[in-house]
Amino acid sequence: MVLVFLIGWIITPLPKPLFENDYSTIVVDTHGHYLRIFLNNHEQWILPDLGEEIPNKLKICALQYEDRRFYSHPGIDPIAIARALWGNLTKSGKKSGASTITMQVARLAKPKKRNILGKIIEAYHSLKLELKYNKRDILKLYFQHAPYGGNIIGYQTASLKYWGKMPFELTWGQAATIAVLPNNPSLINPQKSSELLKSKRDWLLKKLQLDGFINEETYELSIAEPIPEAVLPFEMIAPHLSRELAESSSEHYMRTTIDREIQIAIEELILEENFRLKRFDINNIAVLVAETSTGKVRAYIGSHDFTDNEFSGQVDGVKAPRSTGSILKPFLYSLCMDNGIILPETKIKDIPTYYGAFSPYNADMDFRGLVAARKALVYSLNVPAVRLLYTFGIYEFYEFLKQAGMTTLFRSADEYGLPLILGGAEGTLWDITSMYRGLGCFGNFMGLNLIEDHPTQIENRLLSPGASYLVLDILKDLNRPGADMYWQKYETQWPVAWKTGTSYGHRDAWAVGVSPQWTIGVWAGNFSGEGNPNIIGAKTAGPILFSIYNALPKDPNTGWFEKPPLETISTNLCAETGYLAGEYCADTLTTDKPTHAPNLPSCPYHRKLYLSDNKEYQVCSRCWSRAGKCEVIRLVYPPEVIQFMSERGQKYHALPPHYPECPTRGADNPLSIIYPVQGANILVTRDISGEFQNVVFKAASSTLDDELFWYLDNSFLGSTLDKHSIPVKLSSGNHSLRIINMQGYSIKTSFQVTK
Repeated sequence: MVLVFLIGWIITPLPKPLFENDYSTIVVDTHGHYLRIFLNNHEQWILPDLGEEIPNKLKICALQYEDRRFYSHPGIDPIAIARALWGNLTKSGKKSGASTITMQVARLAKPKKRNILGKIIEAYHSLKLELKYNKRDILKLYFQHAPYGGNIIGYQTASLKYWGKMPFELTWGQAATIAVLPNNPSLINPQKSSELLKSKRDWLLKKLQLDGFINEETYELSIAEPIPEAVLPFEMIAPHLSRELAESSSEHYMRTTIDREIQIAIEELILEENFRLKRFDINNIAVLVAETSTGKVRAYIGSHDFTDNEFSGQVDGVKAPRSTGSILKPFLYSLCMDNGIILPETKIKDIPTYYGAFSPYNADMDFRGLVAARKALVYSLNVPAVRLLYTFGIYEFYEFLKQAGMTTLFRSADEYGLPLILGGAEGTLWDITSMYRGLGCFGNFMGLNLIEDHPTQIENRLLSPGASYLVLDILKDLNRPGADMYWQKYETQWPVAWKTGTSYGHRDAWAVGVSPQWTIGVWAGNFSGEGNPNIIGAKTAGPILFSIYNALPKDPNTGWFEKPPLETISTNLCAETGYLAGEYCADTLTTDKPTHAPNLPSCPYHRKLYLSDNKEYQVCSRCWSRAGKCEVIRLVYPPEVIQFMSERGQKYHALPPHYPECPTRGADNPLSIIYPVQGANILVTRDISGEFQNVVFKAASSTLDDELFWYLDNSFLGSTLDKHSIPVKLSSGNHSLRIINMQGYSIKTSFQVTK
């Protein structure tokens, strides 16, 4: 018998591994609350061991129903075997297997035929399990892998699927139901035979009462509880994020940084906003919410509704590359401040500007002549931004974007060119929100975090704290054009720096907001890429941004960004132009600049001039004796700037002409050709009738009431007063344009025409 036992011991090894590592993937929030649970490879719901203790109610119910001597037998129960043999021999048709919980674990690990040989193998496996595992672990294996009807495996899954609660929250009646289910799950199934299940549950509850585990009152309340009649679906919270994590990782349990309460609140809010926007044929919204200080993502909305198949709800709008519109401009302004190119008060030219075939226009198709950098960013003007990018350098800005975390730049800097700042490149909501968080961290671009307990973020400082603070201060300006009504929606004690963007063709609306506590990114549009004139950043994405910001919890200790100490210093600027105050600048202002940034150039517009005694003419040393001489300080803008200031009705004291009887002309040429620029290649297009269109030449003069005379290829075209533009029919080939004014000043440009 010993030899037979030893042979049996050798030929019945335990399965390796005991249970296949095939569990449902669980994605939870920062507090451990479930966001989404996925089926395993066998289409089963079975949760991995999360290290939790089996609730005492479940232990008592299972042991009383399945194996009362579990803690005293070695894996097989001789008393139960004897009772089963006696019952099977004396009761016709009444069979009992005498299986212990350990034997059931052995059968679950490797299913066997229900015959005597199968029972012998189970017995061997049970003895080996008892040697390898302690009683606590064996009981845990049983509860974790027992079948509970259909594709529901394990006590945790059963608790969630039948009652929607965690196992430690179960009542005695519910615990008893779970205890009797594995006995014959194909027969006792809440979906098929609830009466049989109820009778077995009530029998167990009565036994618990008789054995003193529950009192009479608990027993009466427990048997009154209904049997679950349906399997509850698992919730799908943050479905896009959960899907991505499940597909990209082999882990069965992932604890994210998402806050379940915030996620649900914003999901509900976005459903309401989507209902509003659908009236305007705008069908998709994506949102990302992160803590500014930590980078932890607290809400991730890939689309308004994951189940909306009509409008591609399963597309993840957070990771989808879309045209950036004007959303990158704040970073360029910060870089220019760090490099001594501008400060918020610096005036930038806002005039028609041509870079080869590329000529940027503002969204309102208007020009302002000169505009302060602060106002240019607030109004998101395109021309000043392009001029800044040209000055700063396309390649340098391109490299900054890559280092700051923009992952979608697949062309070279030269291929993107100057349109890069106007939406010429695509970006994802993830990258854009991450970059704005970097701005909120005073230039430290450390990215965003989705998984709790990730390694500490590595410092990646690309902007100075001083420049970041100055730009954030600009972006919190409440007087945004066309958006005043939205700002009334939230309390002013919680300011937020924000920027909107609209892509070319009105396909993408962006809004990103930054406060010391929160960084919020919003994209709205159509995943189909369909353009729509209603898709405008300030009007479409802006209101959503404010609604989200209102809904988020606020820390009373964080209001607005504190000025970083030692990161800004005072500097004196010309009050009129915003450049470093020069010797001729009478009015100055004191403002902050980044501590380590170079000084701005001295004011180029305030100059000392010599006028005649009657101040009607400019004079030089050749005509002082005739007209007299007096020194004056004047603000002298370029003629092209004066042209547009005049058209907008802005006050400007034009320079008087040079003294007409002077034997020579003044040194400063008052003329400027706005279009065509030197070396331009003009493509002439046809109008609707098929005729080639006229090309409009434009020029400017800084002299008051100047008359300009136009010559094309030495042939006189005509003259202009006040507004200096003239339409011309051009032939193919090379041409030259020359302009002369009444004082004899001239200017010339050459260009090429293609038809």
